Amino acid sequence: MAKTVHYENTLRAIGQNLESLEVESFELDTSDDHYVVSGECKKTTATPRLEPPRTKSFLGFIRNLGKEKPAQTTGPQTSHFSGHSFTESDIELSDQKSKVLRAKIDDCTLNPHSISQVLRTVGADLDHRKNRLIKLSWLHQTLTLWHVNGRGVETKEVFMPADLYNLWVHQFKKRLKATGSD
Repeated sequence: MAKTVHYENTLRAIGQNLESLEVESFELDTSDDHYVVSGECKKTTATPRLEPPRTKSFLGFIRNLGKEKPAQTTGPQTSHFSGHSFTESDIELSDQKSKVLRAKIDDCTLNPHSISQVLRTVGADLDHRKNRLIKLSWLHQTLTLWHVNGRGVETKEVFMPADLYNLWVHQFKKRLKATGSD
């Protein structure tokens, strides 16, 4: 008998890990008992500011007046990563750590566009429809999802930002009703 996967929690935990890497785009593939992620993340580099030695005399100030100081350059660059694997135990550990953090910030407004919330929402939808995840990709706020439905048919769905937001609102309302917090 196949083990039941709770995609809502699994994908949220993976999303929280990806957020910590400041992921901009990624692909997630399923394997027998783990998930493999590859993609692009932000990498900020800084070049130290080169300044001439400071002198306290007026003559030193005049000498350095014409010398330009190279500005500090910082800017986002992307870094590629591949083959980052999440096992069931990695996901459970990450979920436990995240529960502690979520308990501390429960009064904060959730960001429906964050990767963890998008993945949680799509995971809850997969769970609700009893579908099996094959693969998903995230690029420019658009999620592409490949899954197998209950009849064994492989399907590809593309969720634009507005679709993801509507799905998130629907899932959020269901959670409110389940807790009795209208």
